[in-house]
Amino acid sequence: MSLADHEFSDLLLFPGGWKLKGCPATGQQLVSVPEDCREEVSAIVRELLLRFVKKPSPHLRDEPGELDGAAYSRSIRYSYRGIQYRAAAVQDVTGDYTFFLRRLPDAVPSLETLGLPPHLTDWLLKPDTLQGLVLVTGAQASGKSTTAASLAAARLTKWGGHGLTLENPAELPLGRAWGEHGYCIQTEIGSEQELARQIECAHRFSSPNVILIGEIRTKRAAREALRIAQGSSRQVVIATAFGLNLLTALGALLKGAGELDGESAAQNLANCLLCVIQQELCLADGRYVLRVPDFLLCPFTEEGDVIRRKIREGKLNALTDDIRQQKNRVAYPEWLTQAGD
Repeated sequence: MSLADHEFSDLLLFPGGWKLKGCPATGQQLVSVPEDCREEVSAIVRELLLRFVKKPSPHLRDEPGELDGAAYSRSIRYSYRGIQYRAAAVQDVTGDYTFFLRRLPDAVPSLETLGLPPHLTDWLLKPDTLQGLVLVTGAQASGKSTTAASLAAARLTKWGGHGLTLENPAELPLGRAWGEHGYCIQTEIGSEQELARQIECAHRFSSPNVILIGEIRTKRAAREALRIAQGSSRQVVIATAFGLNLLTALGALLKGAGELDGESAAQNLANCLLCVIQQELCLADGRYVLRVPDFLLCPFTEEGDVIRRKIREGKLNALTDDIRQQKNRVAYPEWLTQAGD
């Protein structure tokens, strides 16, 4: 058997042992790599040493050599025996290396099959949601990148036009035709310092209908995401961001952009925000299931104007009422209609 025959989310290559994480039966607990996969993993270690380390040694502990600074500052796409990974390296105080490999999906799943609430899927694909910022938030390994990629593909399939991704690294295979009238161009940036220039070039020269920003990790990325999301009435910006809950993620985005743009950051966020999706992966009956504990829809309607006013005033905690009301509309559709209808 090979690793491809096992279900797992992460392959962790420690100096003292190789572990799998995210297996259906054990969740976040670390379990040893199966004996029949150790030769395969050994070959992966040798290849990653060549990719990440200058003057590499064939062993993790012997003459560890010098870590390639450029490679260390970012993660890379890596493929072995049919499995796609996002790989990163860390060198500890003893000079040993640990490699972190996140397993990536082989294909972009359809938006309808992810497990998002159907009303949310329908709303995201409505004809009057063709502009603004869609933010997908959650903890690490919560499926944010998969949701973002699936949404980008679904919009291009349904409405056509072209999309552009700015990722570090590229994860799901988005670069192809979608539907009869859509196409996505998938690109990688070496670091988030390149993001502003790449976004400017994309906006000036190609005017994409969908821009996907792999992850907002820095204040520079936060500012650029808000700036570009206001650039066109026919353009959706889809981005992911870390956050243990919706308001924390939104606050972190606003704080990061505000360190560069001051008070205008709240204005920019209010102008462009279309939707925030908070999601998590939960283990149920031996498989991972997507849950959306919270969401915030911000349509360009009178209802959306109320939400935007709170954002402009920096009153993010006041959005709790709007989140609760929108969830009630789903739970009690006979009482209220969906946001934006």
